[in-house]
Amino acid sequence: MTVQDFLSLALVLTGGIALVSCSTPAHVGEYPNQQRMIGQSTSAILACAGTPKKEMVDGERTVLHYYREAPILEESRPVGKGSFATVRHGCWATVILSDNRVVAVQYRFVPATFDASNDCEEIFETCAR
Repeated sequence: MTVQDFLSLALVLTGGIALVSCSTPAHVGEYPNQQRMIGQSTSAILACAGTPKKEMVDGERTVLHYYREAPILEESRPVGKGSFATVRHGCWATVILSDNRVVAVQYRFVPATFDASNDCEEIFETCAR
């Protein structure tokens, strides 16, 4: 193996490690609209957030799944006279209800490496206590 082959291999390995380290999941924290939903009734959630993409009933628990994708214009960045595409992203919001009241709201980003909390927060933007 020549020195040039060794350097090429080292460069490829370093690039691969850099790509893997960049693909860690984004941190999902607690957000204002998410926290405001706790305690709301089923009818209040449906009135402000609309019809969920999916609804499941498991005994006394109801689970509502909402999804919001970023607007198409948010997915391209202007550069000079052109633009380049960025990551297509969105967010799943799962609302868990028990006894007709919200007990938890969980966010899941799509892709997991992109913080799309603003997309989930917009689902509940019109919800007020």
